[in-house]
Amino acid sequence: MELFPLIRDLALILGVAAVFALIFQRIHQPLVLGYLLAGLIIGPYTPSTPMIVDIPSVKMWAELGVIFLMFTLGLEFSFNKLGRVGLTAGFTASFEAAAMIFLGYGVGRLQGWSFRDSLFLGAMLSISSTTIIIKTLDELKLKRRRFAELIFGILIVEDLLAILILVGLSTFFSSQTFSLMTLLYSAGKLVFVIGTWILGGYFLLPRVVRYVGRVGSDETLMILSIGLCLSLVVIAAKFHYSAALGAFIMGSILAESSESNRIEELMRPLRDLFASVFFVSVGMLLNPSIIIQHFWTIILVAGVTIVGKIVSSTLGALITGQTLRTSVQVGFGLAQIGEFSFIIAGLGLSLGVTSDFIYPVGVAVSLITTFTTPYLIRSSHSVAVFLESALPTPVQTVLNGYVAWQQERLADLALMHSFYQRALRWVLNGILVTALFLMVGEWVTPWIEKSIEGEFLASLISWAVSILLSAPFIWAMSVAFIRHLPSEELSPEILAGSENKLSFIPKGVALFVGRLLTLIWMGILSLEFFSLGFIFLLLLLLFIVLFIVQARQLEASYGWFEAQFLSAFGGTDKTAKSVDLQRAFAPWDAHLIRIKVNPNSDFVLKQLANTQLKARFGLNVVAIQRGMQLMVSPSRQELVLPGDELLVLGTDDQIEKVRKKIENPSRDLDASRHISGYQLKHLKLETGSPLIGKMIKASGIREDFESVIVGIEHQGQRILNPGADLLLSQGDLIWVVGKTDHVEALTRLSQNRTNDS
Repeated sequence: MELFPLIRDLALILGVAAVFALIFQRIHQPLVLGYLLAGLIIGPYTPSTPMIVDIPSVKMWAELGVIFLMFTLGLEFSFNKLGRVGLTAGFTASFEAAAMIFLGYGVGRLQGWSFRDSLFLGAMLSISSTTIIIKTLDELKLKRRRFAELIFGILIVEDLLAILILVGLSTFFSSQTFSLMTLLYSAGKLVFVIGTWILGGYFLLPRVVRYVGRVGSDETLMILSIGLCLSLVVIAAKFHYSAALGAFIMGSILAESSESNRIEELMRPLRDLFASVFFVSVGMLLNPSIIIQHFWTIILVAGVTIVGKIVSSTLGALITGQTLRTSVQVGFGLAQIGEFSFIIAGLGLSLGVTSDFIYPVGVAVSLITTFTTPYLIRSSHSVAVFLESALPTPVQTVLNGYVAWQQERLADLALMHSFYQRALRWVLNGILVTALFLMVGEWVTPWIEKSIEGEFLASLISWAVSILLSAPFIWAMSVAFIRHLPSEELSPEILAGSENKLSFIPKGVALFVGRLLTLIWMGILSLEFFSLGFIFLLLLLLFIVLFIVQARQLEASYGWFEAQFLSAFGGTDKTAKSVDLQRAFAPWDAHLIRIKVNPNSDFVLKQLANTQLKARFGLNVVAIQRGMQLMVSPSRQELVLPGDELLVLGTDDQIEKVRKKIENPSRDLDASRHISGYQLKHLKLETGSPLIGKMIKASGIREDFESVIVGIEHQGQRILNPGADLLLSQGDLIWVVGKTDHVEALTRLSQNRTNDS
């Protein structure tokens, strides 16, 4: 039987990757570097005879590695977390991308490149590699640091910016003109499509996953999760978006279910397997001859990439009010380019507007920065500490004052939280209304036009169907700026402050603005069915019917939908609210982190007061997750049990001092003490056995041999689990459970004593 080439290729890839992973693990270097080196050795450019045959299939496996990496990132970094770092992530990503486009363009022009080559080089340098940075942070055990949380947010925003960059470049070089409307349309389409995925997913999937997790096995839950992940990847590809973006969004949706941690554990082996293939395939892209040919260009571009990204990302984070230490760590963590750079370079080649050397130069720079990324991230803390101590006192005073001022601004934003929630609700309901109108126009209208004669009547019926389906959400848009969300539980003091902050927006004006915006949006959506004049008359009639006659019914309908949507968050609204408020007012670099208690940890079965997490390490335990039970603000007498998840608030330094003691105990454990090393064996008490005439509890079998008698045939009777006071007699047949060598020692001792007698 002939073996498929892919199986041979995978055997070679995984075998070589395993060898290099072991070597790099032994020399305490990041595994990513070992995978890249393995790819270089077995790649098509190094050996005289190609070692990898089925390249397309290997690329497919590599793509799965990216998908599963982004899916697991979404499980850990939900949109709730992205919202908490949204301002910093959005500004820093935009600032850094703009700076790198400018720098890359300048470097290209200084080398005499054309305008097109220089512009594409700048675009290639603007986007960091999400996949490689995530893997590096994971290997270095830094994924839960404060700066890593910011990096994840920035990377997600960069992925969204990359889509707009691709659209902008494609439009500009295809038509030789820059169309702002086309770019705005693409941005609006991106927001609408992603918003629809998120809303639909939050409404349906968390409760489905929760049900499957409760009644199904681990296998069923994993299959469902992978199926959902790949389904959204396929949908993302249909809209010409990246597979990684679809995988991340699905992971973020499932992160709101109560089974997210369980799914993450189940996905880890698959993620590591496919990710290793991905990084080996990246190493296979390196052509040593290209590096030799364009050596100085590659070194220059790589240097500009590293320095430019460090400086621009650090400045961007500083401007948003992050501390110098966090900002420097963010900058060092983003000094890399990756897969999106390949896509941008490939776009230039497909359009025929760039030179042939742009793509291999981009690949070489990506590989160089991939090699440097682990070392930059490792050294970022030391560099940040050095800068803090080396800066003049006046500069430190200015920076600290600016950070404090930004914290006050965050407090003001927290007071306006209620207003922002209402505005967000208007947008989310607008997305739902738009989606319903588009679905009716795409699927229902053609069927109606075939069934009913008359174009006007068919359009009227289609429009009416759209209105009826979206009526609850239209009503919610109209009153979004004057109603409190059911989940709003701000304290009276904060609500009072919020009213003062928003006193410039009277209730009547807010109601008018909400209804006016809703009416305008409905008119825009209805242009697909009718002329502008007719739309005005219909919307006026709708206003009377919808907001006066049917207000109570529509409010009840929307109240049901909103309750169903909020329930998708697994009943964690109160916790999330307290967490968000604590995060908004968290001092300096303190942040929230989840720590899972290892069964071998010294903290197990201790009361919180006795763990001294607060007294010795400065950590505040905000909540304990124990299975489906959530204990917010646990008492000092609460026991820490194996498998508990502790939600703690503290700085990176405070957390790192104790995290390993809880998650990965450093004490040496006896590897031989494992349940698989025990056996069941029967012994017969012959004449002269030292056990004869002793009660079971006094025989020393438990104490001396760490074994237990589980059965005995005594005086013609078979007794299962005999009592400790049973007297052992000659001829008894006993069944003993214990570690193999202990049971054998017990047998030999009995035989020796018998022989001696």
